[in-house]
Amino acid sequence: MSPMRVVIPLVLSFTFYSTASAQDYRYALMRLPSQNESLKSDGAGASNAFGDVVGSAPTKSIWWPRAVLWPRGGGVIDLGTLGGDLAGAGDINELGEIVGSSGFEPGGSIFVGRAFLWRDGEMIDLGTLGGETSVARAINNQGQIVGDSEYEPNNFADRGFLWQDGVMTALPAIRKGSYAGQAESIAESGRIIGTSVDERFEAKGTLWIDLEPIDLGSLSGRGSDAEAINDLGQIVGTSTAQNGSAHAVVWIEGQIIDIHSSQFGNRTNSWGQDINNAGQVIGAIGDSLGTREMFIRESGQPMRLLKELVPPQARENWRLDRGHINDAGQISATAYIRGTIDRFAVLLTPVRPTMEMEPPSPGSAGVANTITVHNATPGARVTFLYSRHGGGERIPGCDLQQNALQLDSPTVIGTAVADGNGVATITRTVPPVARNQTILFQAVVQNECAISPLVVHTFE
Repeated sequence: MSPMRVVIPLVLSFTFYSTASAQDYRYALMRLPSQNESLKSDGAGASNAFGDVVGSAPTKSIWWPRAVLWPRGGGVIDLGTLGGDLAGAGDINELGEIVGSSGFEPGGSIFVGRAFLWRDGEMIDLGTLGGETSVARAINNQGQIVGDSEYEPNNFADRGFLWQDGVMTALPAIRKGSYAGQAESIAESGRIIGTSVDERFEAKGTLWIDLEPIDLGSLSGRGSDAEAINDLGQIVGTSTAQNGSAHAVVWIEGQIIDIHSSQFGNRTNSWGQDINNAGQVIGAIGDSLGTREMFIRESGQPMRLLKELVPPQARENWRLDRGHINDAGQISATAYIRGTIDRFAVLLTPVRPTMEMEPPSPGSAGVANTITVHNATPGARVTFLYSRHGGGERIPGCDLQQNALQLDSPTVIGTAVADGNGVATITRTVPPVARNQTILFQAVVQNECAISPLVVHTFE
């Protein structure tokens, strides 16, 4: 969070946008820092349980993305390459080991890369199964890595692999005459999931247990793919439904469950992307034209669009396209500015309000307004904030997994000490220019990392 600015009285000169008053604003949405602010093509990969995020961000030009780490404390770290010009990172475990793919020859083709392991500041080439290219997609805390590789020179057909203890092993085909296309995820148990292609060139979601392949099946007997597995053995992916649409699915104890929700009208396709150990599933839902929005599904509950769960202004500005969810419930995602091809890496982090905040009273411009917070720690100094922009901001001295503000570039209205009942109040005059303006308010006790829920108010 940038240094807070004290502004008294509260001066508001914002453009109007409408918003509902009673919303479930459960996430703060923060853009992760870029290596080159002039190039808008950052992309997020996975995050570990501590909130470290990996992905890609350009340096010299949009054509040369580099593998990067966004550490939990802030900033961005360029991981380098294997000798080529570009690289991208896809996964990070809780030991801080990172995997992805990197070019290995200066000036080489952007389509030729090698799987890498980044460990202790060094990027290690994992090799291939015999062809020229490979990519590492996931790593568990045992250091087991999965991905896919060409297995013959100049043959673009890939096989999934398991890499451990310096040895890359091809995953066996699901049936005679088929080949293992790619491995996507590996659980702590060593179970691997991914997608095979059978002799009819049809995709099959596949589970490997002790390197033995199992066809996960589909909703219609046709195609499916598996994207992620958690440590309970629950798998998420996508299957062709009876009507030919793509439907997000989960496999639990060998049974396939269709989790697609029909409530989204013409958005008839959905794709499962990730699942954490709490059973939270994220993915995307879209129409036949390919316009997609990300969803989250709690275990046993229907899908909800993530844009409904982030603050106003963030939901209007960003379109979330693809992401990963960690065991803390944080979602690392690639987001597009709506109406453009500009994309950025973002992090959605759950907020945990412990205080209550009343809307400004009487809620009118041109007069004095009172804002009251309840359930603060008696004697705590409560800071009252406002912004016209919703999104996310770090609380200085607080880990993002403790809490985060849901305001972008917040301004301090003032502070007040909570009384013996945990009530803190401030009164400020709201100028007439604020009439018909919608403002976002939040309160924080910084040394406790405690926040109030977001309050969205349109002044009369």
